[in-house]
Amino acid sequence: MAVEILSFLQSRALIKRAFMLPVMLLVAGNFFYSPAFAASSEPFDETVRILERWTAAHWGQDCFVWVVHYPEELTDSWVEAEALRANMTETERENFRKNFISELKLDSAETFLVSVYSFGMRPVNVSPVSENITLLAASGERIKPTKYDSALDYPAGGVVQGLVFFPKQTNKDYVIALKGMSQNERIFSFAPPEAPAPVEKEKKKSDVVVMTLPKRSPKKKAEPEKEFTPPPPPAIPARTVKPLFAENETSQDMADFVNSIRERGNASKDAAPKTASQSNSRPSNIDSAYSSRETVLRKFLSLWADLDAVAMYDMLSEDSQKNISRENFAKRVAKASDFRASLKKGKFRIDWVGEERAKVIVTQRALFIKSLISKTLGVTREGSSWKIVWD
Repeated sequence: MAVEILSFLQSRALIKRAFMLPVMLLVAGNFFYSPAFAASSEPFDETVRILERWTAAHWGQDCFVWVVHYPEELTDSWVEAEALRANMTETERENFRKNFISELKLDSAETFLVSVYSFGMRPVNVSPVSENITLLAASGERIKPTKYDSALDYPAGGVVQGLVFFPKQTNKDYVIALKGMSQNERIFSFAPPEAPAPVEKEKKKSDVVVMTLPKRSPKKKAEPEKEFTPPPPPAIPARTVKPLFAENETSQDMADFVNSIRERGNASKDAAPKTASQSNSRPSNIDSAYSSRETVLRKFLSLWADLDAVAMYDMLSEDSQKNISRENFAKRVAKASDFRASLKKGKFRIDWVGEERAKVIVTQRALFIKSLISKTLGVTREGSSWKIVWD
């Protein structure tokens, strides 16, 4: 898996994208370091150790699911590793720490990242999440999530990820139970901390054993090598090449062919040139009935990448324009700076959910973690054109 690291962005979205896909990228091992980060890998190594401690995965029916828990002990090493990588100041480091704890709710909840990778013909469905993803406490009690990412409610085609929050637990001896990935419920349990590897002691000099090897017999004198004479190459019989035209064949056929080509060229010169409308039967207007729903959606995303909120608002449906003013729409578009940055770099894909809804998934990276952020948009037919539905 190819991995690239984006530059640090001081925004709340950095925290959200810093939680995704830890297991796959830790296995991949392609990380880029700043000079300061490379000089001290202890925070990075500690972050990896904690993530591996709290990562569990299972294969299902045409799917692979992994669950990562983010404990409070992760805070110090993660913040320090990101601060070294991005060369943060003390103020920036403190702000990043506060946002990290706030977004993950580390002080008030048990936070898990659930990732579903579906590779079969039928998508994996873990909806409703409130019933299919539960925390099994040490007492045997089943605890439902208090909050979760709505992306998990949609059937998974490809990779779908989302954070799931449970009430804070005093006893950390719990597991996650998940339904929907196979016929039976699967249990995701987390391994205990790894014990340090035993250090092998150096052997004392007294432990050295001296062995006496038998004397080798004298080598026989090598006989001089005989000079090798390669055999002569086999004789290749001469091959008769048939001429392109036989001597008794006339060139009348070739002359007729040349004359026909000339006649076609003269006929094309006499023909009247086609107008622009004749050469392209499809109109260029993006709002016409001939434009597909995906063409309109891609045009909308292109305007978003250019931060052209005025033209984007004109592409919204009538109901969407009634629900949000032009000013508030422009603010929401500008606020999604990380989403727009990925659109501008072309790092996105479109997954259609039914006929009139599409999920736009962008890829972003920070430190050694990759994130998938999605935005679901709708399209609707108004008259002879497609319009965007903004929820």
